[in-house]
Amino acid sequence: MAPQTADAQEGIADSAPGAMETVQTASGTVRIPPKPTRAPRRRTPKLDELLAGAVDEARTALTSETGLAEDGQVGPHVGAVADDDRLVTHRFAATLPGYGGWEWFATLARAPRSKVITVCEVGLLPGEDAILAPDWVPWSERVSQEEKIRLDAIAAGEDPEKALARFRGDDGDDGDKSEGAGDAHEPDDEDAVDAADVDTGSDVADADAGAEQTS
Repeated sequence: MAPQTADAQEGIADSAPGAMETVQTASGTVRIPPKPTRAPRRRTPKLDELLAGAVDEARTALTSETGLAEDGQVGPHVGAVADDDRLVTHRFAATLPGYGGWEWFATLARAPRSKVITVCEVGLLPGEDAILAPDWVPWSERVSQEEKIRLDAIAAGEDPEKALARFRGDDGDDGDKSEGAGDAHEPDDEDAVDAADVDTGSDVADADAGAEQTS
């Protein structure tokens, strides 16, 4: 690559950062890709002393100004956090029945070089030890396998009881075997009559044999 001329170097210096650079050389035009730019680092906001000291104003914003909470429902001051420049959120322990571990909050702000405090937002948020409802579980994960089979059978127009029987391995064969075994142990009326005839015939034969011996 041929060395860059003074005009080419001047053109590079005048180019805007992040733009594609074009350099004229003896062999032609050469384009140089832009250098990657880094996102500016966000500094941690400084806690505004005036807003941080406005604890009474924050408490009043929760009770008197908005009526969100009653006087006895706002507990001790928990702390203040800087959300941004001249923007501070105060937190108070909530003594509201049923909200153990929850905290009231009031966000205050002021304009630059102004000492007038403005209430931006108030509300109730869970703290670290707050009692919360368990995570929601979809119905498809909560329902049992038998219930899925029953509903699928109904949707397909089948008998849900038969579908559940197949799932449990109870297909009706045991019932058929038990009925057959009952038939073998319990003779019908015709078998009972034949057995009676056999017993009667044996009694007659025994009587004839006794008479012959006597004579």
